[in-house]
Amino acid sequence: MLDHYLHTAYAAALVLKPSREPLILAPPRSGVTPEHLHDYQRALGWFEAEHNVLLAVLAIAAKTGFDACVCQLPSAMTDFLDRRGYWHESAALQRTALAAARRLGDTAGEAMVGRTLGTACAWLTDFDQARAYMTDSLRLYRKLGDRGGQARVHQSLGWLAGCEDRRGDSLGHAEQALRLFQAIGNRAGQAAAFNAVGWCHAILGDPQRALPFCRRALALNQELGLRRDEAHAWDSVGYAEHQLGHHGDAADCYHNALRLFRELGYRFNEAVILTHLGDARHAADDQQQARDAWQQALVILDDLRHPDADKVRAKLGR
Repeated sequence: MLDHYLHTAYAAALVLKPSREPLILAPPRSGVTPEHLHDYQRALGWFEAEHNVLLAVLAIAAKTGFDACVCQLPSAMTDFLDRRGYWHESAALQRTALAAARRLGDTAGEAMVGRTLGTACAWLTDFDQARAYMTDSLRLYRKLGDRGGQARVHQSLGWLAGCEDRRGDSLGHAEQALRLFQAIGNRAGQAAAFNAVGWCHAILGDPQRALPFCRRALALNQELGLRRDEAHAWDSVGYAEHQLGHHGDAADCYHNALRLFRELGYRFNEAVILTHLGDARHAADDQQQARDAWQQALVILDDLRHPDADKVRAKLGR
């Protein structure tokens, strides 16, 4: 049973995010037949249907001492939990996984879980804990000589720095991630890093410098078929266009990002894009459409109990 759910969950996770960090699973036991979920909506639907079952499976694995499953199954669930905004649950599962990785002496597993646990803590605005877990993850990846793992942690640290409004630090981590991904020839990683570098230039007030990075990220993500990262790139291009005063072009970019995030089921990102779309409409003096976009964002953020709801509520109040 444990093998069935672990292998099926990982197969579904790869469909949801093909560029995700790989898991090295032991072969399933004889007679175990994991489900084959090659379609995005089927994979997402499987996680929705089996969500509570997966939690029960993890509880059984923990109770019976199957630490490999306890370590790896939460990682396979991470992308689904992020999509739905189940960050408290994700943090709890990753803490259990981290303890299992340490019991196993699995340094690579500990490094991977540390990064994802740090991300969950950041979603919950526990930034000190997030930084501690991510920094320790980076140390372990350096110990292993894993440049891909190091690059992913720099991505996470850059995102965390952005959450804390440390914009210069965010750019530094994004540039380090890009160099590492280029060194190992990871094109999906490069696409994400190009976008991060561009975004950082945009939030530092240099949209002209940002656009070439963001457009390169957009083209590469489209070539690779990475729709989630394509959506992020559309958002970044839109933000730079907005800064340049091209509000109609910005709104078009945001609509592209919004369509993709809705199709993929990323509720928080949908709210972010709606907020940006409202900002673009407001700058173009289209107040009704601005209010409509902000109101839609607020409904999502309130449902997720996310602190950004107060910022959107303030926009509506003004």
